[in-house]
Amino acid sequence: MSNSYTNHVSITIKLAVVFFLAFIISTSTLAQIQTNVPALKNVYARDFTIGCLLSYPHVGFATDPPVPGQSSVVDTNGGYLVRFHMNSMSPGNNMKPQYTVNITASAAAYAAAATQAERDSIDIHPTIQFNGNLIAQLNWAQRQGFRFRGHTLVWYSQTPGTSFFRSGYTSGGTRLTKVRMTERMGNYINEVIRLLHQSWPGLLMAFDVVNEAVNDNGTFRTASNEWYTTFGDTTFVMKAFELTRAAAVQYGETQIKLYYNDYNTHLSAKADGIVRLCAPIFQAGLLDGIGMQDHDANASPTAEQWIATYNKFAPICSEMSVTELDVNPGSGTPTPASLITQAKQYAMLFKCFVERSARSGRGKLVNVSKDGLNDSLAFVRNASLWTRTDSCKLAFYAAANVGINYNGLDSLIRHGDTLQQNNYTPSSWTRFASALASGRTARNRNYTNAIPADTLLGIARDSLQAGISGLIVTSVGPTDGNTPNVFALEQNYPNPFNPTTEIRYQMSEVRHVTLKIFDPLGREVATLVNEVKQPGIYSVQWNADGVASGIYLYRIESGSFVQTKKMVLLR
Repeated sequence: MSNSYTNHVSITIKLAVVFFLAFIISTSTLAQIQTNVPALKNVYARDFTIGCLLSYPHVGFATDPPVPGQSSVVDTNGGYLVRFHMNSMSPGNNMKPQYTVNITASAAAYAAAATQAERDSIDIHPTIQFNGNLIAQLNWAQRQGFRFRGHTLVWYSQTPGTSFFRSGYTSGGTRLTKVRMTERMGNYINEVIRLLHQSWPGLLMAFDVVNEAVNDNGTFRTASNEWYTTFGDTTFVMKAFELTRAAAVQYGETQIKLYYNDYNTHLSAKADGIVRLCAPIFQAGLLDGIGMQDHDANASPTAEQWIATYNKFAPICSEMSVTELDVNPGSGTPTPASLITQAKQYAMLFKCFVERSARSGRGKLVNVSKDGLNDSLAFVRNASLWTRTDSCKLAFYAAANVGINYNGLDSLIRHGDTLQQNNYTPSSWTRFASALASGRTARNRNYTNAIPADTLLGIARDSLQAGISGLIVTSVGPTDGNTPNVFALEQNYPNPFNPTTEIRYQMSEVRHVTLKIFDPLGREVATLVNEVKQPGIYSVQWNADGVASGIYLYRIESGSFVQTKKMVLLR
């Protein structure tokens, strides 16, 4: 490893630590969130949605319309943080059956029934209600234009005790038969979907139908599992998916993808057990996705472990999500060194994520959800991307820079692969080819919690950018034999970019040419070229200072030749 790399990493880490500690000291608990940083939802806009699993009662603003029964906003800045960085949400607890099944009301209705026929009907139609905190979360997500992940319908834990599995909804009742419990399950699931459709149609993008049914050793979870005890086997898992699919179809909520969700999925035996459980459900057309919770640690999993599990799951689902991401530094009072390691672990994980993202076409990962809000309001303390005062940690910068640097490097590599050696001088091509090979190595390798993915990807991106910018075009003209024989417009690079990017095009004959930039509404933003050009290969820079982040179009027109391409400005 070169001294220049070592010095680059050392300086980067030292400056980041100084900035991070200084920000903590200077930030009050009511300070506004940082908006001079990349928004994660924009960094990964071409990869997957970014979300949070809300492991606390309510997120939003003090001015939100009140919902009866909701708790007060727990963090003054929390809603701003979520809105700035994310575009999807999940409920930590409030959609679990312990909170949606009103066991007391169900038992009261059963006890008040006048006839056996009424009791028989009530016994399979539990009372389902959403509490104020869940309603507030759903309302808030809808107002922000977010997508919502449901969590969860069938789980061995956080279900209303033994009462939910017994006649009359009391612990002293007779345990329901498998047939009757199937009917109760179906009506429970149907009512949850009906309530969602009634007030929030189209909001849910996915639902964790079954949660944590496999032990770490790969065996099916039978201990303390009322579902298993009541059914006497594992068929309740397939049945839950069948009934949820039917309810989604009934209410026109077919956009909801049905998921199996679990933790410690990086363990080989557990991943194998999940495959055994889920493969038949997928083959039956009932399972869409696998949710990997990814409650991780500074030293676990390795990239190789995470990728091995992804590869096992890929054949038995159409999509995947990371549903409860955190990285536990292993201490209630993390040291600066442990926070640096945490950042590198986050970088390693996000590199695994981005190179398997669905929107990019590289894989099946459609969503990455962070557990909780910050280091305090989460299932695991000190494991977040943000401090308890909502300031960005080293881990945040690592996660953001992986997305920026990986996608930038990937764009440069793809552009580099289109270039032709005979168009450039030998010496400039040699430098470029070396940078291109190094860029491929950096993009394709795995990283660790000791080797920072964000830093190495950034070095490779900058090196390749310099290699491309340093290419010297061989002189072209009507008589030199190198005149292009077609008109062409190349993809800009880098892409995404901030604030400058280069656009190359070629002319095969003397013509007037225009090259213009437009916003998505078709409004002209800039004119880069508007003149007669000789045959040859040309390059023009666009400096987007003062232009808002977003997707832009650039269009070349020269006689009958018209071509348009997209580019992304990412602040």
